[in-house]
Amino acid sequence: MRILIASDDEPMARNIAAILTRHGAGGEACRTVPLDSAANHAGRLPPELLLLVLRPDPAAALAALREIRHTVRATCCLMVGPADDPRLILESLHEGADEYLDDARLETELAAALVRRKAKQTPHGESQDAGRVIAVLAPSGGSGSSTVAANVATVLAQHHGQSALIDLRLAAGDLASMLDLKPARTICDLCDHLARVDQSMFEQFFTRHASGVHLLAAPGEPADVKRVTAKGVRRTLTMARVRFPYVVVDLDNALGDVQVEALLQSDVVLLVLRLDYTSLRNARRITDHLTSAGIGPDRIRAVVNGYRQPRQLGVGQAEEALGMKLPHCIPHDPARMNGAINKGIPVVLYRPSVKISRSLRDLATDLNGHHAPKDGKRTDFQIVRSG
Repeated sequence: MRILIASDDEPMARNIAAILTRHGAGGEACRTVPLDSAANHAGRLPPELLLLVLRPDPAAALAALREIRHTVRATCCLMVGPADDPRLILESLHEGADEYLDDARLETELAAALVRRKAKQTPHGESQDAGRVIAVLAPSGGSGSSTVAANVATVLAQHHGQSALIDLRLAAGDLASMLDLKPARTICDLCDHLARVDQSMFEQFFTRHASGVHLLAAPGEPADVKRVTAKGVRRTLTMARVRFPYVVVDLDNALGDVQVEALLQSDVVLLVLRLDYTSLRNARRITDHLTSAGIGPDRIRAVVNGYRQPRQLGVGQAEEALGMKLPHCIPHDPARMNGAINKGIPVVLYRPSVKISRSLRDLATDLNGHHAPKDGKRTDFQIVRSG
């Protein structure tokens, strides 16, 4: 369990760490940081348990809690402070603390809080309510990552009733046209209004597709790209996890601050590649970069798109070059794929029974390990483009 202790009181932070260790929750996964950097650390690698110490400066601790609740996905947050100040307790709970622990009875209260948190987890140790973020990234142009993202989001929406699809190919996003949607708002508008957007307003920035996919579109104009910030993306993903069971994020490979933020927030990074030298070389560079940024190999999954084109490298050669298995190979089927794109319909809906659609469904099923399908059934949709 990842634990973050945010405190400007070093003796108290050491005491908390020692208590956690005694109760089997400490160790290498437990970090201690000052209050003024708590939100940044929590955003980069969201903890499962966050402890904020109010002493010696309650205002600083409450400010840190406020920023964390606005920018970091749902996590269990415990405030540690004096029990003789009702105003401070109420303010902590108002700002989003899950529990308030008396620092004079810390051993007993923290142990009880750990037991309560464990009771709320699934058998696999995951939070029951947190959505899952899947980042889709291509190491080279022409890999078809946007097509994969749109179809994976569609299959997940079929299984779970809905999914989110976020277009972070900021300068050249085309998911709206792939889904035959005309969004009234984009991610730029969401970033512009971050300070005022709450969970009830959040969905207004998405455009719903008939399949259950909710699209947050890329900027409409190149000049608007600069309005999208890493902090905005962080909060967007935080709120999306609460609203949707799955969030699929389509990224370009520029790997600027916005893209890196999305990758760090992701549970899975889906690397969509071709079986040629350039794509494999770039894929290896990106995996090395992700690993150095703290995204372990267990979070990276590679998938071949356009499989069985002439003169491709072999899958075995690619696996050796990347140092990872390639269990999913989406076949090369330009006729059906181009037909689906031209119709503005995901191929899994346009031609659901063909091999390329079956392989995309298999891929989505492999990623579908967090929530059970609604009613245990899959829902199929028939969509006809207007005009």
